Amino acid sequence: MTNGPEFDARIKLFTEGALAALTPERRAECELLAVLEPGMSLRASEMYPDQVELLWAGLLVGVTTWAWLNTGEAPPSVGPGEYDEQ
Repeated sequence: MTNGPEFDARIKLFTEGALAALTPERRAECELLAVLEPGMSLRASEMYPDQVELLWAGLLVGVTTWAWLNTGEAPPSVGPGEYDEQ
């Protein structure tokens, strides 16, 4: 994982986008749980080692790639039905 201002800015951008995408119900649930377990954290995905998960109060609220966090380059997009599980 890379550190530095660009990396920090991408984490902020990812976090803001993930929070904005929450349903009002899911956000209320996270806010309630945040009182008991404050803060957010990033962790490596157990199923997909190239991905990182954003957790808030222990709940998954977003997923991105380590490559994007480290470089800012978006992975190639995959459309519906195009994902090939290898």
